[in-house]
Amino acid sequence: MDELDKRIIRILQRDARLPFTQIAKELNQPDTTIHFRTRRLLKTGVISRFSALVNPHALGLTSSALLKIQIGGHILPEISASRTQSFAEELSQDANFLWVAVSEEPMTIYAVMLAENEESLSEQVESLRKRPDISNISMTPLGIHLKGLELTGHGMAEGDDT
Repeated sequence: MDELDKRIIRILQRDARLPFTQIAKELNQPDTTIHFRTRRLLKTGVISRFSALVNPHALGLTSSALLKIQIGGHILPEISASRTQSFAEELSQDANFLWVAVSEEPMTIYAVMLAENEESLSEQVESLRKRPDISNISMTPLGIHLKGLELTGHGMAEGDDT
């Protein structure tokens, strides 16, 4: 990947709907070059998909929190490690979880969760707390969001209009 590829990616991240001709003009390149390189970036997996970013407030999701979820209590550590991964994958399919990551810290999942309000957020965390695999969960409410809370729709139910 060279500098031109990186510039194409930055433009597509800003607005993936731009026609190749407009990107080509902005980068002073032939539109066939932009088309070829974009197709190559898709084929090689550098670009995984094009999607619409949605403002969570427009969907009524006005509260958010950072969760630290620790998995444990299993007889064998391997079971806890395996359950951490599978539980993180389960959370990543839930539309209320915007971001989910497994830490190298033993059996820990970090996640950003969205909800309609603080009460709903607390209820969802309490529901998670009752799960048998979770040994500890902490929630840090998030205040002002400066960047990164746009929803891409990943994990939203098929046919879900919200």
